[in-house]
Amino acid sequence: MIPPFVPGGDFTVGAEEELLLVDEQGSLLGDAGGEVVSTVAARCVGAGQVTGEIFIDQVELSTEVCEDANGIGDCLQRFRRAVADSGALAMAVGVHPASPFGETRSVHSERYETILDEFAGLFRTPTSAFQVHVGVPDPDTAITVYRGLRNRLALFRALGAASPFWHGRDSGLASARSAIQRSYPRCTVPPVLRSYEEYEWRMRQIVAAAGAPDYTHVWWDLRPQPRLGTLELRVMDARPSVSQCVALTALAQGMARHAAEAPPSVDLPVEVLQENDFRAYRYGLEARVLDVDGFVKPLRQLAHEAVEDARDVLAGDGLDEPLSEVAAMLDAPLECERQRRVHAAGGMPALLEGLVTDTMDVGS
Repeated sequence: MIPPFVPGGDFTVGAEEELLLVDEQGSLLGDAGGEVVSTVAARCVGAGQVTGEIFIDQVELSTEVCEDANGIGDCLQRFRRAVADSGALAMAVGVHPASPFGETRSVHSERYETILDEFAGLFRTPTSAFQVHVGVPDPDTAITVYRGLRNRLALFRALGAASPFWHGRDSGLASARSAIQRSYPRCTVPPVLRSYEEYEWRMRQIVAAAGAPDYTHVWWDLRPQPRLGTLELRVMDARPSVSQCVALTALAQGMARHAAEAPPSVDLPVEVLQENDFRAYRYGLEARVLDVDGFVKPLRQLAHEAVEDARDVLAGDGLDEPLSEVAAMLDAPLECERQRRVHAAGGMPALLEGLVTDTMDVGS
């Protein structure tokens, strides 16, 4: 049921990017999306694997394994260029800002139909994520890195927040996608794990209790991927800026290596992670969260510290350059606030147009 752990490399990185396919007005493309996915897959050679998602007007890239974050950026650029070359338009955003409630068209497949049947009416609108995988050499390292990244999930949630609007209205949240996914079964903060054997035991228990087909139907915010040899970070929204995707990948890579070199001595309880997570997707970097030392701190402060930790371990290999972009993000409005400013100036049409333009701005 749970495959053997396959060594995933020495902190290599990969990513999964989900894009919404839209028409010239920025509305979801609908049934025509299936043909676009096939066309993009044929054009996207060398960037990774292109597939459809559970919604027919959504396309996903699983990148090649890369040594650094800049390699991920190259894959994302080729992916988006393939979308453009196919004559289609795409939008990188956590939730379509204006799609009506319940307006979804799904793909027919055994896996997706199982999920749709279980989730019943919980699917209300397509959501899109930017997920990062960090390769680790063995199960023990996987759990050490898991523990370190787990304590800092709220940081990635806030930095990755890019979906303030849903169903045509401002949700009041930095990431509406996060709130939507919290309604899905087994989409939850990850538990405390202190050994790989405990991970396997928990997976067996959860799959049995849920009657799920296998362990891949457990969608923790951070989860080991034994068949890939990675830790998968799942809390960030899709975002139009490729350079910011690169920066967040570098931060994940650096924080993973830092956790391996300086293993955490404290594991935040699930209840604390839940509260930290809510505050992060509600307030973004303006949130204050409970840290591992028991003190409540500004999330922005913890983000600055995380950048320095990541820089310390990546600088020796010359992989730290993208972290300058993270530092710039900390001193500027986040993507969720940028979207609010565009909407305030030009309304929903301006926001939709801007998201498509920014997503498709990939050069020739």
